[in-house]
This record gives sequence, structure tokens and C-alpha cells, in this order.
Amino acid sequence: MVKSLRLISWFAVLNLPLALYYSTFFAPDFNKSSAGVLMTFAAAAIGLFFIYFLLGGLIFLFVPALLKKKWGKGFIFYGVIIALLLQIVLAVDAHVFSLYRFHVNLAMLDLFVNGGGQIISFSTATILSIVLEVVVLLFFSAAAVILAFSFAKKSRKVIYFAVIAISLYLGANLVHAFASAKAVLSITEIANRLPVYKPLTMNSFLIKVGYITEDDIANRKVHVGQSGFFKYPKEKLQYAPVEKKLNVLWLAIDTLRYDAFTKDIMPNTYAFSENGYVFNDHYSSSNSTRGGIFGLFYGLPPSYWQVALSAGIPAAIVQATRDQNYALGVFTSATVFKPEFHNTVFVGEKNLRPQSDGNNVFERDADAINDFAEFLGKRKADNKNFFSFIFLDNVHSTAVPEGFKGPFQPAWTTVNHLALKEDTDPTPYFNLYKNSVYYADLNIKKVLDLLKDNGYDENTVIVITSDHGEEFNDNGDNFWGHNSNFTNAQIKIPLIIKWPGKGRGSVDMTTSAYDLTATILPEVFGVTNPISDFSIGQNLFNLKPVNYVLCGSYLENAIVEKDRIVLIDELGMLRFKDKHYNDTDNTARDAYLLDAVRTFSEYLGDK
Repeated sequence: MVKSLRLISWFAVLNLPLALYYSTFFAPDFNKSSAGVLMTFAAAAIGLFFIYFLLGGLIFLFVPALLKKKWGKGFIFYGVIIALLLQIVLAVDAHVFSLYRFHVNLAMLDLFVNGGGQIISFSTATILSIVLEVVVLLFFSAAAVILAFSFAKKSRKVIYFAVIAISLYLGANLVHAFASAKAVLSITEIANRLPVYKPLTMNSFLIKVGYITEDDIANRKVHVGQSGFFKYPKEKLQYAPVEKKLNVLWLAIDTLRYDAFTKDIMPNTYAFSENGYVFNDHYSSSNSTRGGIFGLFYGLPPSYWQVALSAGIPAAIVQATRDQNYALGVFTSATVFKPEFHNTVFVGEKNLRPQSDGNNVFERDADAINDFAEFLGKRKADNKNFFSFIFLDNVHSTAVPEGFKGPFQPAWTTVNHLALKEDTDPTPYFNLYKNSVYYADLNIKKVLDLLKDNGYDENTVIVITSDHGEEFNDNGDNFWGHNSNFTNAQIKIPLIIKWPGKGRGSVDMTTSAYDLTATILPEVFGVTNPISDFSIGQNLFNLKPVNYVLCGSYLENAIVEKDRIVLIDELGMLRFKDKHYNDTDNTARDAYLLDAVRTFSEYLGDK
């Protein structure tokens, strides 16, 4: 038994150096953090990863005990496999966090495993980098396991390493407990950095001894509702007769950032916009697809995703299409099953189109457009009004077809995400992105031409927008892609609307994805309920100034103001950033913040 404990202890200690290398991917900025913060992070990392490999090493004991056999060469091979898997899990999480600032989670794994390569895909260069890294991990794991077996037979000094690691972990937990009580965010945010790190809090004890008061806790902690009954809409939708029924088309380009909408990058869309409305300060509800589409349809923040998924209540605008006998046409390039839009936004839709056919994103985009053309033909036959949603995907993949030479050069032909660093020149990558948008603009023209050719261009509300933006290290903080922060690069998106009889114009007031349902439901479907029954937005043709826009990701929520971003992290703590995502001294708790926070639970409760 003692020998077995020595073995798994050495296993943990010898795997620790590589784990600590990966811990630098999670670490706070060395140039901006105090020595105390860095020491606390280091102590937590050493202890956490020692425990991680110690628990993994327990499998060593389980299998020999189960087979009632002593260690042998076969168990060395078995140990290498265990060590390799543990290192791979850590490496994957480290790379994901480095790029996107969130940890691998079940939702992300679900998208990767079940998305059929449509949601998460890798270039050849990225795959080669992954293979090379796995080979390095294999050699390291083999060396660690062989040495662990050797040391376990003759060295007992591992107990000193174990005591030090556990002591550091306990010390980091105590520091966190006191920091949490006093809201020292530079310390408490370490819990968001390290994977599965849930450090100690002891507020009740500290209140008893007078270190803090209950008011101290109440004044700085925020709870975002994640469960309960979905009170949505607050009241059943009521309708007034509509004199002239209009069709509706929502055309969304995945990952289209706001500054990609220019005459040079999107010439066809730009020409179309000259006869409609352009909203110049428009924001998504999220920095990810799930939250962006959820907010667009439900008119609510993405924090309601889980309760909506459990409740089985469709978006109010989808319910309105049923109540008003509209034909609903959903044409997505990627599957509607991942994320589970079939069980949220479109739940209960009997003839929901599940996905597009095709071997690549270009074929799937084309299939979505072709099916929309067929849908329009059926509407001419049955004379039904329609609500359509087209969601194209090539920009999300930052891809153009083989042989397509875009106007923006020099441009990469493929992207190796593992090679993206803080000092990477973003120009060729961004040019590839712009070329992919240029290609998407050609698809937008195809859709608009279909409406015109079928006689629907003058009786259809046409909306062109996106689910979220895309960052190319815009602020020099090594953020690439999306779903990692709430800066303009990731959440500010285009909104162009052509509305029959409404004229045209350029709008500079702040608007958000929530405003689409707040406008379409009363203006098109004749809904007479107060807008607050089904959306937190406002009518785009009766705008008032707003102090903030609510956004959410898989892990965080944000109150995005004009000059500041207020984060609500997993622990319910407020964190304050400027618009470049640097920590800011502007930590004023403005009165409207309370109203903003209340919105996260406003639609929970008994109906």
C-alpha cells in the first residue's frame, strides 16, 4: 500500500513540470499583476495540478487491484496512456483558454463531437501542429511514468514534494477566502483562470468574527438566474388586425463584424442598404452563436438559455408565425441541433429543416439558398405569407472556395490557430476574413435576387445582420476569434433593414439584437402586448437612448456601456473593464446597474 502511494505521488510530481508550463497559458499578465497575485496563482496551480495527477494516478491502483496482479511492464504502458490522456486534456484546455479565455466545457465538447465538423473545424496546419504536440506529450508521459516506477522502488522523498504542493494549495485557498470577503478581484479572478479550481470561501465565519458584514457581501455580489420556470412571454400574445401583411426575411451571416460592412468589402449589400436603414451602433446579444441567435429570436439575454431549453417554449416571434398562419422557413448552413435551436427557438416546429447538405461550407451555404428558392416557389403556389431565417456560414470558417482570389491581399489561404500569438501580424489573416465576407456578399445578392425574381422584394421586411463579430487581436491582448470578451470586435455587428413604406436612413443611436423582436412583433404581426412581455429591446422606429446593452457568453454575462464593460463572472462578482478590455478604475455602481442585473431574472418565476 505504501509503495502504491509512493508510485502515484511520484507520478503526480513528475508530470507536474509540463503541467506548470501549460499553467502559463492561464496565468494573469505578468507585466500588469502584482507579486502577490502571481504568487497566489503559482501556489494554486502547483497544488491544483499535483492533485489532478494524483487523482489520475489512482487509476494505477484500481486496475492492478481489480486484476489482482503486481506491477509489470504492461502496467508501465498502461500508465503512459493514462498520463498522456491527462496531459492532452490539460493541453487542450490551455490552448482553448489562451485563444478564447474560457475553459473546455460540455457544451463545447458537444459541438466538437456532434457538430459534424460544421461548428468547429481545423485547418491542415492546425492538425499538423496538434499531432506534433501530442508526440511531445507522449515522450514526456513515457519518461514521467518510467521514472515514477523507478523512484517508487527506492526513494521516499516524494512525501516532501507532496506536503509542499498540498500546503501551497491550502494557502492559495485561504488567500482566496479573505480576498473574496474583501472583493479583491485580482485574486478572486484566479478561480476563473485555472480549470476546475473552486477555491475556499468562508464568508459566514468571517462575518461571525467581524472581518466583514452581511451588507458588504450584499453590496458587491450579483446572482444571475440559471433555473426556475420560464415566464415568457409574460402574458399570452394578443393581436390586432393588420391592414397589409408583410413577409419577413432575416438573413444572418455568421461571424460578421461591424466594420466589414463597407462598400469595398460588401458592395452588393452596401448598394442594397442605400434604399433602407443602416444602424451604425448595433450590438449582438452575445459573442457566440448560441447566445447571438437566442437573443435575436427571444429578445432576451443568453443567460436564459438553459431555462428556455428546459421549458420547451419557442421564441415569441416563432409562436407569432404559428398564431398568424405564416409559413416558417429556416435555412441554416450548419445544423440546428448544435446548439439546440430545435429545442429552444424553433421547438415544436414539425417540419423544421435540420441542416444543409454538402461536403463543405460552400456547398452547404449554396444548399440553404437553393432550398430557400424552392420555399419561395411554394409560397407563390399557396399564397401564404412567410417568415424566413437564412444563416450562412462561410465567414465563420474564414474560408473562400478553392481558386477564388479575393481583392484583399496579401491573404492567408488557411489558418493555423495554434500559431496565433500576441505579436502575430493580423493583416494577412484579416484579409482572408475580408475575402470570405466578400464571397458571402455574393451569396447575399443571390438571396436578394431570388426575392426580386419572385416578386417579393416590395412586400418583405428584409433584415441583414449577424450573430456576433470576430476579433483579430484588435486590442493587442492576444484575443483571436470570438466567445472570449465583449469588446466591439466581438459583439458589434451590422444591421441593415429594408422595410416597405418606411423609407430609408442612417441611425447612430445604440441598438441591439433584442430590438428586432420588439419591432417585428407589433409592426408586422400586430402584437398588442407591452414589448416588455416578450423582449428587453425597443422598437427600432421609436428609439430612446440606452445606457447599456446586455450580453452573455457560455460562462459570463456583461453590461456593455458606452465607455465601460461590467462583467458578471461565474462567481457572481462584478469586474470592470474599459472598452479595450483592460481593468479600469471606473468601478462606479450606477443606479441602472441594478435594473440591468434584475433583467437576468425578470423572466423567471411562475407564469
